Amino acid sequence: MTAADLHRAVETTLASKRLGTPVFVRYHFHAVAKRAIARLAQVSATVGVWLNQPLERIHAVGSVKEQRIHLTLEYRNGATALLSWAGAPASADGIDLTVLGNHGAIYHDAGAANLWDDPAQPAAEEADKERIAWIERALRSGRPEGATTPLAPSGRGDGGEGP
Repeated sequence: MTAADLHRAVETTLASKRLGTPVFVRYHFHAVAKRAIARLAQVSATVGVWLNQPLERIHAVGSVKEQRIHLTLEYRNGATALLSWAGAPASADGIDLTVLGNHGAIYHDAGAANLWDDPAQPAAEEADKERIAWIERALRSGRPEGATTPLAPSGRGDGGEGP
């Protein structure tokens, strides 16, 4: 299973409404340090689509130098997400995922699949520059950072609902 397969499986499960409304996501991945912040930005955009709420605040701790970054994401209608990255050798990439809805949950354990044949996320150049800057600002400040304009689930800065 690749990361893209995992993401499609989550999207299919959410579309089936078996979980009800998603309210919380925990997404932890191991990967090499190169482009860690860009990958976190991409994951935060993906999670925003899953939760279908505009992102309003990010709290970040850690650093690439420390080989760990943890983000707490707060969304407009009360959903939250915990994203984390830990540095690892290229052969140790993997994703641990929990998605909680108001009627159920889904889980994926990094030990259950070999995701290292496919990068954990698409190329970093595809990451939203505004989202990267927001994460970097939160890492520098060490406190929750709100958006000047909440990012919609699509990544647009209009605060509206995504596609």
